Amino acid sequence: MPLRTTFSLRPWRDARVYLRASVLRKLVLLLVLVLPLVWLFAVHKRDQLSEVARDESNRNVKNLAHAFAEEVQSSIVTIDLSLSQLRLSWLRNPEHFGDIVTELNTHLQGRLRINVVVTDVEGRLVFSSIPGAPRHLDLSDREHIATHLQGGRGDRLYIGKPLKGRLSGRWTVQFSRPIIDADGKTVGVIVGGVAPAYFSRFYSTIDLGANASIALVRTDGIVVARTTQDLTMRDSGRLLTGFPYTTVNSTAGGTFHRVSRLDGVERNYGWRALPQYGLLVTVGQSVQDANARYAQQKEVLAMAGLAVSLLLALAGWAALAAADHRRRAVASLAAAEARWKLALNAAGEGVWDYSFGNRMVTLSPSARGIIDAEGTLLPFDRDAFALMSHPEDLAAVLHALDAHLAGHTPDYTAQYRTRLRNGNWRWILARGQVAGRDTGGQPLRIVGTVADIDARKLQEEQIRHLAHHDMLTGLPNRLLLRDRLRQALLAAERAEHRLAVIFFDLDKFKPVNDSYGHAVGDVLLQQVATRLRATLRASDTLARLGGDEFVVLLPRVNGSGDARKVAEDILRELNRPFMTEGFSLNISASLGVAVYPDCAQDADSLLRCADTAMYEAKLQGRGRVAEHADCERIQAGMYKDAA
Repeated sequence: MPLRTTFSLRPWRDARVYLRASVLRKLVLLLVLVLPLVWLFAVHKRDQLSEVARDESNRNVKNLAHAFAEEVQSSIVTIDLSLSQLRLSWLRNPEHFGDIVTELNTHLQGRLRINVVVTDVEGRLVFSSIPGAPRHLDLSDREHIATHLQGGRGDRLYIGKPLKGRLSGRWTVQFSRPIIDADGKTVGVIVGGVAPAYFSRFYSTIDLGANASIALVRTDGIVVARTTQDLTMRDSGRLLTGFPYTTVNSTAGGTFHRVSRLDGVERNYGWRALPQYGLLVTVGQSVQDANARYAQQKEVLAMAGLAVSLLLALAGWAALAAADHRRRAVASLAAAEARWKLALNAAGEGVWDYSFGNRMVTLSPSARGIIDAEGTLLPFDRDAFALMSHPEDLAAVLHALDAHLAGHTPDYTAQYRTRLRNGNWRWILARGQVAGRDTGGQPLRIVGTVADIDARKLQEEQIRHLAHHDMLTGLPNRLLLRDRLRQALLAAERAEHRLAVIFFDLDKFKPVNDSYGHAVGDVLLQQVATRLRATLRASDTLARLGGDEFVVLLPRVNGSGDARKVAEDILRELNRPFMTEGFSLNISASLGVAVYPDCAQDADSLLRCADTAMYEAKLQGRGRVAEHADCERIQAGMYKDAA
């Protein structure tokens, strides 16, 4: 009930009561006992806010470092796949290599531009996509080229130090791979130069204050790219020492606190290693910016202490009520800001909030649009999740979610396909973190973000397809053929059955090119691929190695007779005229057949046997089929006659 205070009508008498020695002594005693507690409480809360700011900053930079590492890894995979495809194109079609490079950069649609350089085995420049580059410029002293020419690294991607290019005059990060011919010898190096600024795009997606920084650093401490708000790329090529730059292990990642040796700003850093590339990323938030969000609360605490002290001098109950109210207001404000913190940092992504108590999920408008939901507040459980997730992705997603809910992982991250209301599928990236647990450790609430990554997945699939298929005919290329042949040999060895390889090239193809032009020749190659695909089984593989050379893999045959019959079917189809661009063209082929395990036990030997048989067919007059066993008998007879 409310407390009523009755004031006397004789103020002077009341003043004497307030000034009595006993009242003053009690007031002093009350203030001596209570005010230290009040101010200790205020200082403690101030320290708590500082700890909350530090812990929250560490969580932010750690999560953003993980996201930055994923983006850098995705970018490097794109660059590496592009280099691998360009390397194959250089070996197969060097005269049109410039057009292929231009087409690749056009395909990347300006998001990434790769300056391509090719050197010979001596390190001399033989191709550059940079206009005006001098021919035969010696680049053998460059680290990213010398490391391949000196040998010892194998066919691996090498990421060099940021350098100011001799050709472009600009700072670039060099990605290089050796060029290896069909005999396994290094015949040169292909280099892709990428502007360091490409790896700093992530900076525009974060909101960590005016003094935030992101950096991409090699594990030897060399800065690849670094970005802050007021100065970009100033520190590329500089050397950083100490933890974590020289102590990265295969699963490294975490946080550290340091005054930057580059700009003198004190920051909390999150870092994540990419050991497979010899890189790590850092995301830093200045201590000043981390504390800025709680500066107002600290000022409120100071004012509250003064107000409480004044109120305690007038009445004890008012001081206690004011202190309790102030404590609750600070706690409520901190909790409200923590709930919205993830949403503020996830600009451009949808936000979701799931309660395990009522099994309801709350979606932001962006999240609702990304997953095509009917509303923003929906009932949700595992059965509903199973209905919306692609069956091929469901087990892995639930495994990642359960691992986080059980406390085995710091956060939940999953990429999977979700079903839209029109029945189509969309790739999404979901991240989340448990926001509260009960006394038994069971999760009460999980908050996270969702992003549409459909376009990125499509681009990755297109690049993967280009790396394994011939651009002209769409047939598997040499790389994919070798992979399928290796798998077929393993299956044949386990099941103890035979397989066959048919190696052939087109007879009379060069006159077509000479008489009608390469455009007609290209169309003819496409028609050959279409006609032969219809002749073969679905389990067979027809691959184009380059030019007019093709290989057919028959993963299961009863013997050489089966393989020969398929080869003769191919020859019969190729002997039929082709109507190409209004011309009736007549070609043929020389085909060589080799059977596993009769002819060879491994992929390279089997292909050589088929190649040898094909050349024997040419020696016998072209337009025919030769088996490897026949070749051995003929050659043995020749040696006998010679003796």
